[in-house]
Amino acid sequence: MIRDSFWRRGKTYILQGAYGLSPQAYSLAFGANSAGFMVFGYIGGRTAERWSERGALGVGIAMAATGSLGLLATGLWNLPLPVVLASLFVLASGVAFTAPPTTSLALADYPELAGTASSALGCARFGLGGVAAPLVGLGGARAVLPLGIVTIASIALAVAAHAVLVKQSRQGDLAGGRPEHGRARHR
Repeated sequence: MIRDSFWRRGKTYILQGAYGLSPQAYSLAFGANSAGFMVFGYIGGRTAERWSERGALGVGIAMAATGSLGLLATGLWNLPLPVVLASLFVLASGVAFTAPPTTSLALADYPELAGTASSALGCARFGLGGVAAPLVGLGGARAVLPLGIVTIASIALAVAAHAVLVKQSRQGDLAGGRPEHGRARHR
């Protein structure tokens, strides 16, 4: 999934520029999102471990999509601040929820190259975030719509990648490859 840096940058402009939050109020909103990021990252890891990595990844993508749709709706219909705050919280929490299963699935097939695979995953996350960040500012510092469009496009890419990779992974599992991740782990 695309790294969360692009929506953080857009969030600053939107909350302080468009909605007039003071630096103190912005820091409270940022702190709430950071807390959600930590809590849901932990929950995402536990869910992937106890349930399934693919299932947890799907839940996280759905959460992020819900937050993205809220941002898009805000951009289209100029919805009030509580909708933006809730959408950003759900988006951040969804991104955090996807991180543990994404990392685990990316590294599962390459234990001998775990460092290289982890570096490639990090490079992809930050690289795509770096490409997406300037797109958020195209509509100006006070426009919510570009952030909604960029996050929806990012979620669409995540859904497409998930569908393709899960399909390939399941075909490998059926051909006698590896067991389903997450279910065979010790508790």
